Amino acid sequence: MDNFSTLVDTLIKDEVKGITHHELVVELGDTPELLQKYAGFDPLRLVIKAKAISKIHFDHGIVVSQIKRIPSLIVNPKALYKSANRADSAVVLTFELKQNVPIIIAIHKNKRIGRLDVVNECVSMYAKEGPDPESKWEGSGLLLWKSSS
Repeated sequence: MDNFSTLVDTLIKDEVKGITHHELVVELGDTPELLQKYAGFDPLRLVIKAKAISKIHFDHGIVVSQIKRIPSLIVNPKALYKSANRADSAVVLTFELKQNVPIIIAIHKNKRIGRLDVVNECVSMYAKEGPDPESKWEGSGLLLWKSSS
């Protein structure tokens, strides 16, 4: 088991016991080339806050096994879109589903964490309910990249 997976297990188990680590910033690795090439992200560290992991699991109902795969899901997405709401963000459409609804990951670029550190931050992961987001986002001109698989 890798460090990220172990940390996700620990964070979720502690939260169930009432112990929170919301201030913790967790490394996901380097920002994937797809985000750099197609979404204009700088080659910074990619991180997620423990608070976001908690929200993804407890509020959005994403299972732990899917949360543990966040790094690989971002590297191997189904598609990549511009955010409809934020110029500093991209939306990763994964191949993962939750009750037949696609799971997306929102990532913000060039976020300051602490006094000096600037990173790219995974801020959320959830099932995108409602009308087919692919058709809607592609029709709105938000598509940046799409897998050929």
